[in-house]
Amino acid sequence: MVLKRAGLNKCAQLLVGSASCDEGLLLNFHELGVEIHNAYGMTEAPLVTINRLGRNRIGTVGEPMPFTQVKIAQDGEIMVKGPQVTVGYFDKALESPVKDGWLMTGDVGRLTDEGSLVIFGRKKELIKTSYGKCIYSGKIEGMLRELPEVTEAMLVGESKPYCTALAWIDKKHYDQATLETIDKAMEEMNTGLSNPEKIKKWALLVNNLSIENGELTPNLKLKRLVISQKYAEIIDSLYTGAQPEGEVHIGGVEKPGE
Repeated sequence: MVLKRAGLNKCAQLLVGSASCDEGLLLNFHELGVEIHNAYGMTEAPLVTINRLGRNRIGTVGEPMPFTQVKIAQDGEIMVKGPQVTVGYFDKALESPVKDGWLMTGDVGRLTDEGSLVIFGRKKELIKTSYGKCIYSGKIEGMLRELPEVTEAMLVGESKPYCTALAWIDKKHYDQATLETIDKAMEEMNTGLSNPEKIKKWALLVNNLSIENGELTPNLKLKRLVISQKYAEIIDSLYTGAQPEGEVHIGGVEKPGE
């Protein structure tokens, strides 16, 4: 009945790419009898790995395509070699992404014992705390966006003693009941994270982000530097304990340093 109402009653398999897909969502569809196969590729190499029929390993983006090699650099960056890899950019002024025959993807991940690829996030989105702990923001931000009514989120923690987060909610849902629900969901989410990954404090804000105001790129991704500057007072308050001005809800532990 659920699949019929969603128009998926005749569907047995789906292929997903372009962006990360929540593992819980994949497992829910699996229980309903629909296999969703995660795949991985990029503009410079359209299809690198895919979860194949009978070998759908949820939590990975699958095994390399035929004639394709994938290896992990010492710093965790995913490297690719194969017939689908671009020979360069049309604009000759741009630096080639290929080094010593390998495409440097800019993504960070690992290979499982079975040879499937697991992606942690973009290399440039790696956060390093003041204690030297490295956290992949993409993974946690994906979890934050799955929380009730959260439409956008950004993890903060570069050169800081612990991680905090900004999360945005549509104005029509910004009420006390929703804020309390998100606080509880955030605490529950933290139980599944390692100690360096845990979000000790967070700010819940009304979502007024836009391309026109400069906070979002044309494909609706956060401009992290712009956000960090615009919300600097709120971010500082998550570490100093000061109460920021404006419509903002602060949640989290009272003494995060302990």
